[in-house]
Order: sequence, then C-alpha cells, then structure tokens
Amino acid sequence: MNQRSLSMCGVIAPVLFVFITILGGAIRPGYSHLSDTVSELFSPGSPNKLLLDTLYTMYALLLALFGIGVLRFVRRSERSRLIGVIGAWMSIAVGLVSVTTATIFPQDAWGSLPTFAGEMHKILHGAIGLLSILSMSLIGIWFNQAGMFPGFGTHSLITVGVAVLSAGFFAANVGTPILHHLTTRYSSGLPKLGFLPSGVARYDVSNWGKSCWRSTFLSAGCFV
Repeated sequence: MNQRSLSMCGVIAPVLFVFITILGGAIRPGYSHLSDTVSELFSPGSPNKLLLDTLYTMYALLLALFGIGVLRFVRRSERSRLIGVIGAWMSIAVGLVSVTTATIFPQDAWGSLPTFAGEMHKILHGAIGLLSILSMSLIGIWFNQAGMFPGFGTHSLITVGVAVLSAGFFAANVGTPILHHLTTRYSSGLPKLGFLPSGVARYDVSNWGKSCWRSTFLSAGCFV
C-alpha cells in the first residue's frame, strides 16, 4: 500500500469505530451509552456478536495499517529519530492487540462467572491504554522536534493530559455514576485521537489541519 492509502486508514478507523458503537447500541435491547461499556457489545452471547466482531477486527487492522504508515513516514523523514520510530511501533501494537479484545478475549457478560478470557480482556485493555498514551506522546514529541505539522505535537500532549486526568477521576471514583462512566470512556478513548491528525500526512499543512479537527470531532462522538 502507498503512503496515502495507509494514511487514510487513520481517517477511516475512527469513523468505523463510531459506526460500530452506534450500530451495536441500536441492535442490543436495553443498551445505554451512558451506563454500559462499549466492551459489553462484544460479550459472549451478545446480539449480532459475529457482525460486530467482524467490524471491530476491521477497525483494529486499520489502526495497525495506519501505524505502519506512520512508521514509514518517520523513517523516510530527514529528521528521523528513534523516539518517532518507537512511537510508531507502539501504534502498530495498539492495532494488533485490539484485534484480540473483542474476538479472542471478550469482556465477560455481566452477572456471569469470571473467565480467563474476561480477565485477559482487562489486562489487554490496560496495555492498549498505556501503549496509546506512550505512542501518542512519543510521536507528538517527534513532530515538535522535527518542526513538522505545527500544532500536532501540542494537540497530542494536551490529549494525553486530558486522558490521564480523566483516568484519575475514574480511579478516585469522583462524581455521579454518569460522570464516572464518562471518565472511563474518555480515559480509554481519548488516546486514540492522538493518532488521527497524522492520518493525512501526505496532504499539505492547511488541508492536514482541517482533516485533523474533522477527524477529532467525528471520533469524539463515540465516547459520550
């Protein structure tokens, strides 16, 4: 695949994630976006699980392909640094690990006995969150150091800060149940947004900026 195709994977992936979340909630009786987690849509016995698993696998593979595009972009740059390469590899890992969280290691259904797959789901989601934050931070720092795409590094670091703050609220169990639920979505979902702006790295700076914010607003809808 050429660089533009790989970059477009980073634009398509969040749109697909939004679609999966909306579709899954619509076809699952009693599902609430304010009280239920996204992972519940993929629990064993969930309605239309095969369909949602297939779509989620596509989403995860798009993330991995996007990570490959970022890696190529960093390596071909005259300002290539190890920090950018490490960040790109971490973004690839996020996509590959995400493939397993809905299919091989889904979240246990509420009220069911704990299973090995369900416990692995928690561990892998924690790993995805950590890798996402580290990857976004490293790639953002690389863009700042390289002096490319003004604003992207700052955007990434601000997103990391908000995600960490949200995770802190969740860990402290602060606020109402709805606020508690929203912080779980933002702490796990916001790191994904850090990958999006560089999804249009083949475009000129002005078009890149417009695509960055368009992708960000589209993606934010699946977390609230």
